[in-house]
Amino acid sequence: MKNILFLVTGMTPQIITETLWALACDPENEDKWIPDEIHVMSTEQGLNQIRERLLNKGNLQKLINDYQLKPIMFDDNYLHSIQKNGQALPDLKTPEDNQLAGDAICAKIREFTQQDDISLHVSIAGGRKTMGFYAGYALSLYGRSQDRMSHVLVEDTFETIPDFYYPTPNSSFVTDRNNKVWNAKDAKVWLANIEFVRMKDAIKEKHQLKGDDSFSEVISKINDSFNDVTLTLNLHNRSIVVNDKYRIDDLSPREFAFLHWFADLRRNGKTGIIAPKCNSNSKGVRAEDAQYLTELTELFLPYYEDLKNSEDKEFMLDKKFFDSVKSLLKTSLDKALGLELAEKIIMKQSNKTNKKGSAFYIDLPPTAIQIIDKFNN
Repeated sequence: MKNILFLVTGMTPQIITETLWALACDPENEDKWIPDEIHVMSTEQGLNQIRERLLNKGNLQKLINDYQLKPIMFDDNYLHSIQKNGQALPDLKTPEDNQLAGDAICAKIREFTQQDDISLHVSIAGGRKTMGFYAGYALSLYGRSQDRMSHVLVEDTFETIPDFYYPTPNSSFVTDRNNKVWNAKDAKVWLANIEFVRMKDAIKEKHQLKGDDSFSEVISKINDSFNDVTLTLNLHNRSIVVNDKYRIDDLSPREFAFLHWFADLRRNGKTGIIAPKCNSNSKGVRAEDAQYLTELTELFLPYYEDLKNSEDKEFMLDKKFFDSVKSLLKTSLDKALGLELAEKIIMKQSNKTNKKGSAFYIDLPPTAIQIIDKFNN
């Protein structure tokens, strides 16, 4: 298991050495945890402070030497900037900057937690309050049983001393802003372990949506699943749009035609479709069942005629066809929207039954469905 310490920081790189000391060096800490790698995410100004004060001046290496820790991987390759249009942000000043920070922090934590051989410890002590919140929220979304979160605390006397980095094993003197001298050996630093709800297993991977979804998209899709949903089908380019913002344009011809069929029925206030109970090539198919397959095929054909592949030239909408397309459509919607939001659109069975079974339908108000004809732009 590889131990990774991940921090979000601002203009106080001491957070890194103080956290490392509390985790790995504090004599009162009986469960010491030594990272193999330290990763930090910050603005460009924050990363420059780390380069100058921890790397160039060697203050992190001094801690490692003072307490005879094993080598820890930490250099410029482990510094991650928050970027906009490929350029590192100097600071977080706008709501857009904060959203970019949330997306970047979430992406890095998701990357670490996708690897089973990594034990991740996230510190939320540094940076702007929004950065710490995003880091904690992301770990709650993706964290596993081996992952931890903490906040380092420093006694008031040493908290504002620029040259204090960690409690030293031997006497080492630092000067505060009032020119008063203090012994760093006597400093009190505590690590506050923060418990968090691990939602990864409860939400499941598909609820957490596509791997390339940003943090804001993850949260937006989960939140949208609790609200009213609208569905738009564009026949011209064979795409669907959910809530006017989530576009899906890679459905197969069968899947798109199937969804179009059910959406059109619902939009026009018609009843759903009772699933066929047999396959066209089954032995001993009753005449009434065979007739029902023919009727379903004729009902579906107008939606599928212009889209079907050559191998479907003589298709029959039987049980195998119906179940297969419905299952593939559900998989596609789950992948694109997440389980909760996709559940609002996929076909459900009504509670009303008859001798042939329950009808499948899309459980949306007719007014929530829009179908744009292929002849319109």
